[in-house]
Amino acid sequence: MVKKLLSFISILIPTFLTILIVNFLFGIVPMDIQGLPFILPFILCPIGAALGLIGYKMNRDNLARAGMIFNIGLFLFPIAFNIVGTLSGGV
Repeated sequence: MVKKLLSFISILIPTFLTILIVNFLFGIVPMDIQGLPFILPFILCPIGAALGLIGYKMNRDNLARAGMIFNIGLFLFPIAFNIVGTLSGGV
């Protein structure tokens, strides 16, 4: 039970953060959270990746593997977004 819970949480963290980032970029639901969706992946994604790694070592399931990959990709997204934004638009 705990093994599946770790894998599920490792998927839940980047899913929630992805929803926040998409909402921030497209303004679907107006919120006053400024740049918080681009800062949270630096804090929460390493936690999610560690939970995915622990779940993968315990259970060797694809959900934990997907959680690790999703967390690492989302961790790198704000960095790539800022680099591309700086190169294309300046400032």
